[in-house]
Amino acid sequence: MVSVLMLAYNVERFISASIQSILGQSFTDFELIIYNDGSTDSTSSVITQYSDPRIKFYDQAENRGLNYARQATLTAARGKYIAILDSDDISIADRLEKQYRFLEEHPTVALCGGNALLMNEAGEASRELLHGLYKAAELKVRFFFNNIFVNSSVMYRRELALQVGGYRERAPAEDYDLFVRLSDEHDIHTFNEPLVYYRLHAENISQTKRAVAIAQLRQIKDEQLSLLGVDPQKYGPLFDALLWWRLSEYSVADFWELLVTIKSANRISGKLPAVLFEKELYSRWYELVINSVPKRQAAKWLTKKGLFEPSLLNFKQKRRVLKLWLRSLF
Repeated sequence: MVSVLMLAYNVERFISASIQSILGQSFTDFELIIYNDGSTDSTSSVITQYSDPRIKFYDQAENRGLNYARQATLTAARGKYIAILDSDDISIADRLEKQYRFLEEHPTVALCGGNALLMNEAGEASRELLHGLYKAAELKVRFFFNNIFVNSSVMYRRELALQVGGYRERAPAEDYDLFVRLSDEHDIHTFNEPLVYYRLHAENISQTKRAVAIAQLRQIKDEQLSLLGVDPQKYGPLFDALLWWRLSEYSVADFWELLVTIKSANRISGKLPAVLFEKELYSRWYELVINSVPKRQAAKWLTKKGLFEPSLLNFKQKRRVLKLWLRSLF
């Protein structure tokens, strides 16, 4: 069985479409756990109009916040797998079936998600995808730098999520925090095809709590460094500056030291596929140097021992490095 977790707070305009998208799934062996977190509008009344026995409704009078609500619904779930759908998004009709079958056939995968089609506040969908497309071999490399999962599209193994501690105090990035811990110990997967419609509107958590989210993301990235074997106290601020492209805050030498340290730590831990990871590290180093170092000095940095290996460069990078090296001779 799959337990679908849906949190609701003042979503009277959107939640009916979200509920219907689950009740209309081609896969029918599920429970839909809806947690109303102290809504002050008519959200509760909308939910109680549904009499489907697969719905488990928890009507919380007081708003307890995302962390509490996520963990409460995870604890209440009975399914082998947990699927998430935010109460303003819509699942595509065969979404649960595809993910259930995939996890049944791939026992080493703890977490899978898909892409999303964007829709506006009125529910009008575009053909624009929320994320880019990913190759299976590069997923953990991409995930080290960015969250590649659309929360409303994920399905994960309940038992494994509980083993790593479930949801922690990381709202509104509590989902990302859980995914990092699952990814550290288990395989992950993404479907490049869309599994949900993601609604853009003024009340999106990601927009209204941006400052809080950034602070939580910094803690999550620190944990990723730590899991890899890199000291977050020493390198966390540097990594944050690199990810947000605040290159003026540190020297080029500082960023070189950071990337070499990350590369060395991964070679020791073996957590990420070495060749793909080192190609990504060099690509980021290449862009950093091209954008922040005078041309006559660029070749020296681009070929500096520690990050530079000819086999890691693509054709465009090799050609540019050669041109810069030749320019540095005159």
